[in-house]
Amino acid sequence: MASSATNSTNPIPGGSSSGAPVQSSTISASQITSPSNTTPLRITTSISPTAAVSPISTSPTTSPLSSVTSIATSSSSSSYSSPTANNSQSTTTPQSSVSSPSTPTPRPSGSASPSNPLSNGAVAGIVVAVALGLALLTFLATFVIMRRKQHSKERQRYRSPKDRGGFELSAPREQNSTLMPKKPFVTEASSASGTYENYLPQSADDRTIQQRAKAILDQIELHVENFYRNSSSSAPRPDNAELALFDSPYLPASLTSLLPRSKNRVNIMKHALAQSVTSSISPSAGPARSLLPTEYALLPHTVTSARSGVSTKAGSAQIMSRWREMTAYLRPDPTKDAAYIAQRDKQINDTVQSFARAFAPWKSTGYKDEERARSLSAILEDAANLGIFLFSQPSTLEFYWPSSSEVGVGSIVVSPALLKTTDEKGQDLVEAQVMVNNVVLDA
Repeated sequence: MASSATNSTNPIPGGSSSGAPVQSSTISASQITSPSNTTPLRITTSISPTAAVSPISTSPTTSPLSSVTSIATSSSSSSYSSPTANNSQSTTTPQSSVSSPSTPTPRPSGSASPSNPLSNGAVAGIVVAVALGLALLTFLATFVIMRRKQHSKERQRYRSPKDRGGFELSAPREQNSTLMPKKPFVTEASSASGTYENYLPQSADDRTIQQRAKAILDQIELHVENFYRNSSSSAPRPDNAELALFDSPYLPASLTSLLPRSKNRVNIMKHALAQSVTSSISPSAGPARSLLPTEYALLPHTVTSARSGVSTKAGSAQIMSRWREMTAYLRPDPTKDAAYIAQRDKQINDTVQSFARAFAPWKSTGYKDEERARSLSAILEDAANLGIFLFSQPSTLEFYWPSSSEVGVGSIVVSPALLKTTDEKGQDLVEAQVMVNNVVLDA
């Protein structure tokens, strides 16, 4: 069955200003059909936008399809329609398309971009793996270093580098096989805890030293003032031997000659008692008269005696200062040592009895002998504790008694001065520091 082709002229909307009609052609389904001959193919014509739109001539010499520039045959851009009830369909081009779209090139799904060959998941995995590897290496390095330090400490006491000063346990060199180490053996405990100086008694402040020393000297003066007087009583005269126990090299004469003719016998007794007490707590006093422990008095007395020349050796003051500190540290506390306390109390009792007998003619009758003895015993016990305290100081502290020629005629020193002669390192001071001033009264 043949179908007819019909030409119609329709104006192009938005066309040229001349208003020329554009001819559209209708092609019969019998002329153009799909390859399967079952469904007619609709063909759309388009005109390039760069060309001017001109009317399509209906002249017999002009082909109805002369204005057609391209035909889209792709199945993706083609549209199909079912035949109508009359089994015919016309393909009408009411308006030409301005442009023809290009067909994109298909890309396989799931393919990676050439510029980024790794996916985000792969990059994250690599970062995590690198971080874990660095952490593992750090842990291993720290573990190895700590183990080496631990082994080094364990072997420290057995190895003896030159800067440690320990004994060499390895095979000695042939040329030095008979030499001993120049430095003392240092154990691990001593090197870890520091030097032994940290354990020695620390120096007390000057104010504490002054207060303790002056308190004892003041008590001595008050004891004589309270329990003795200038006028003599009816008591028998003491034996010269008893008075000689309290003679002083700092008086112009002996007590047996001074007391009978002096008007200020109390001041002479103050000097005699103070000189006896301070000499008994001095480290240079002999052990027989000392109120200090025997260990404190024996060596200093030997060093300062006329038979020894150790005191003139270089560095003796520094060494003696350090010896006092170490002795005070190593010896058990004297105040808790029963043997020392018994020795001290015996020495105190002998001194109390001797002083009471020597100065009995000038004792005050307003007090009992028991009160007088108890007072002096307490003073001597406090003096012994003061001597232990001064002995343990790094600095050298000495009681100073000026001679009678220094104080002048008619005067007498009733209380000595306390001087600091060395610093805490045992070095001699350029000028001795006066901790407590002496007291000078009329003779």
